Parts: sequence; structure tokens; C-alpha cells
Amino acid sequence: MQLTEMELLHIGDQLNAEALAIAKYADSARQSTDPKLQQLYSNLADRHRGHYETLLRNVQNHANQRQY
Repeated sequence: MQLTEMELLHIGDQLNAEALAIAKYADSARQSTDPKLQQLYSNLADRHRGHYETLLRNVQNHANQRQY
């Protein structure tokens, strides 16, 4: 399946949003002194990291398919 240029732009925007969420939650985990909040923020950062990696993998797979 081919992705349109607009779809690729939206995916790029979402990658940026996920990267920002990762950074914010990771920073909040580092700054928090409450162990429960640290764990919560770390879990949220991990969840967004998973989203980021999934999106990136899909874009890379799409790029590889276009080469053939």
C-alpha cells in the first residue's frame, strides 16, 4: 500500500509529537521526588516510545517497499 505525501507529513507530525511526549515525561520522571510519580512518568514515556518506534518502523517499511 502506498502512502500519500499528505499521509507521510501527518506521520512525521505524529513522530514529532511522540518525541516531545517522551522528552516531557522522561524529564518529569527525573524531576519528581515521589517514587509513584516517577514510575508513572516513566511508564508514560515508555508508552510513547513504543508509539514512536511503531510509527518509525511503519515509515521505514514503506520506504523499503518503494525501493522495489
